[in-house]
Amino acid sequence: MKLKMTINKIKSIDNLAIELPVEKGLYALTGQNGAGKSTLATCASSVFFSMTMNDYFGRTPADSFISFEYNGSSKIYKKKEGRWITEKSGHIDLKGFYEGSLIFGNRFRNTNYNNIRKLERIDDSYLRPAPDFIRENLGIILHNNKDFYEKLYSVNPSAIRHLGTFYGDIFYYEIKGKKVSQFHMSTGENLLISILNSLNIRNSDRTTLNNPCILILDEIELALHPSSLKRLVIFLREILNLYNYAIYFSTHSLELISSIKPENIYFLDRHTDYSLELINPCYPAYATRMLYDHTGYDYIILVEDDLAREIIKRLLKQNGLWGNKLIYVLPCGGYSNVIDLAQEVVASNLVGKTSNIVIVLDADIKTEAANYIAKNKISNNIPLNYLPIESLEKFLKAKLYDNVDHKLFRHLNDFVFHQVSLNQIIDEYRSSNEFKNDKNGKKLYERIDKELRARNKSRNEIIEMVVDYLSQNDKPSIDKIVEFLKKQFE
Repeated sequence: MKLKMTINKIKSIDNLAIELPVEKGLYALTGQNGAGKSTLATCASSVFFSMTMNDYFGRTPADSFISFEYNGSSKIYKKKEGRWITEKSGHIDLKGFYEGSLIFGNRFRNTNYNNIRKLERIDDSYLRPAPDFIRENLGIILHNNKDFYEKLYSVNPSAIRHLGTFYGDIFYYEIKGKKVSQFHMSTGENLLISILNSLNIRNSDRTTLNNPCILILDEIELALHPSSLKRLVIFLREILNLYNYAIYFSTHSLELISSIKPENIYFLDRHTDYSLELINPCYPAYATRMLYDHTGYDYIILVEDDLAREIIKRLLKQNGLWGNKLIYVLPCGGYSNVIDLAQEVVASNLVGKTSNIVIVLDADIKTEAANYIAKNKISNNIPLNYLPIESLEKFLKAKLYDNVDHKLFRHLNDFVFHQVSLNQIIDEYRSSNEFKNDKNGKKLYERIDKELRARNKSRNEIIEMVVDYLSQNDKPSIDKIVEFLKKQFE
């Protein structure tokens, strides 16, 4: 199930419609600086977080709005006579929390010098031990040591009124007898304590795990070391499985994005005419435009998607082409993404002069690719060839619906679709009439993917079967791409 959201004339976003999954998992909202990812994250959080719109979004046009649809219910924030109002139909049963931007988020909203001075003089009787969940995970994520913080305290809620205009929880840690207030902690400590505290509250609130819960974290990489980010991802993966969380990062961190599946990455691409395009799925290489972690390879083969990557890797292995060479096969998204990234690699020398770049695109876009190269006046000497297959989505539609390959259909049905059969998925797809406007196969694949997620299965299981099928049933086309690869490595 997905949360449908439309944003109209909010900050840098003129109009954007997006469907956000609420199934448990890690997701990324990403894009170049100024593309609108923080605005998107803030708007999405308003489905469960009541905010003062003027504080978060400033002055907005009279026709600005944020609308939501979920499970038959709707909610819309819009302007009326210059003021924000809310209209609802039914109840959107989603919970969550939002850790927002530096200025309008929850990180430093209590900070002013008078309040900080009061905290420095706080009496110990106002303090109580903080939950071990917060103390231990703070140490693990930041220092890989659950006992790094000897003691962690929070201010007793009954004492808050003595301290001024504070609200929420305030923390201290004690190391070697010295207490440090939350406002003298590092930015990373301050941020992570806020996140862990919100998680601890939400965990205890999860009386039923059937209702989805969305956690939105905006640009947390600004405060955390890359090693801490990696440990945070490990920790959040464990937590989301225990408590059924959909966790969204608004980020451009390579460490975070590279840990998330392409189908869970939403890339906001701001074009030179200021129009905004949403790309999903999106591969980390395209989202970050960074290949520095692939330097040192003899060959980098740029392909469109994970199916193409697995085909190329299988062919390299079967035909002994790895040899004494270091080869990396990197999926980048659609053909234009591959061509653009290849051009940028050459123009900016992103991988050094020792690496050779090769492009392998899907078979169905030869004409489009040639037109795109000509239109954009792209000129380089990068070798380019085509696989004997379209995208995974187009291939499955062709083989499972358009002209049914009974061998492949039966193989997938027997080994992947045990509870809801592939026959049932195809029947529902046909009866919905979605096939009429599904040239690229994405509507059919959405139904297949929904069943995969429900059974904790992955896209890779289908990809492996498709690769085996191609190896056994399309040898002439496979031989052509093998010859191309051999020629590159001579």
